[in-house]
Amino acid sequence: MRILIVDGPGRHPVSSPASLAGALHRMGHLVIVHPVKDARDSWTSRHALGRRARKALEVHQPDIVHVFSGEPWFAAAFSGRGVPCVHSAEDRASRADWVVVPTRQALNRVAGSGEGLDLRVGRLPYAMERAPLPAGYGAYGLARIPEGDLAAERWVEEAAWLLPFVPLRNEGEPAEARFVVCVSSRPGPWPAGVAEAMVAGRPVIATWGGAATEFVLEGVTGFLSAPGDVASLRSQMEYLWDHPEEARRMGAEGSKHAEEHFGPDAHAKALVRWYLRAGVSRLAV
Repeated sequence: MRILIVDGPGRHPVSSPASLAGALHRMGHLVIVHPVKDARDSWTSRHALGRRARKALEVHQPDIVHVFSGEPWFAAAFSGRGVPCVHSAEDRASRADWVVVPTRQALNRVAGSGEGLDLRVGRLPYAMERAPLPAGYGAYGLARIPEGDLAAERWVEEAAWLLPFVPLRNEGEPAEARFVVCVSSRPGPWPAGVAEAMVAGRPVIATWGGAATEFVLEGVTGFLSAPGDVASLRSQMEYLWDHPEEARRMGAEGSKHAEEHFGPDAHAKALVRWYLRAGVSRLAV
């Protein structure tokens, strides 16, 4: 099967399209990843995107196009052009032949809006390759806060003020951190930073009420607290910093669960079935 993966704008993990492409390639499919991260939502940009989509389909002649983007208008540029289209969305469905959402929360939102009544929709978290477990304990705490979430930034800052002996950074690699803080005041369809921490083998500190609870097991792969509960956030950060062996153990458990949730080989097998349902000829498979 010839598969064109289009990596568009959105909040999906940066490595997810390439991870999925690698797994599909291992199954024997020909996969091309076409990055279009610079697309903007304006009339002129949409018109240019339409031309770009038409050209990409003409050049690559895929049996199916798989679009990664949180923007329905972006997926629409590749839909209805004579090639079945699968859209890895966030929580806003497009009119693609099959829509993939990453969490149960996103699935409920799409179905609750009524869009799922005339769309074929499935749930599958974003694919990510699991990294080898890190050798060290981690030299700092790492905060991964959704862009523009000022309330969550304030909670983390207040907790950090109470823990002056714990180095907390906003930038860095999860594998080099002792723990990753992924809190949000506006629960979205995908919890920023959670998957990246789990595949890197690091424990996660996240908030209840959002999609993070679908992946983080309390006391097993990390900790959960109520939004705005700075005291709990401080306590959890202090515990993981003061107990490096426990933090490493929880990170190792998170790595095991990451394979279950995000393992690209299993994702690829599921997606091939959905590609067929989206309209790919069985002769192509």
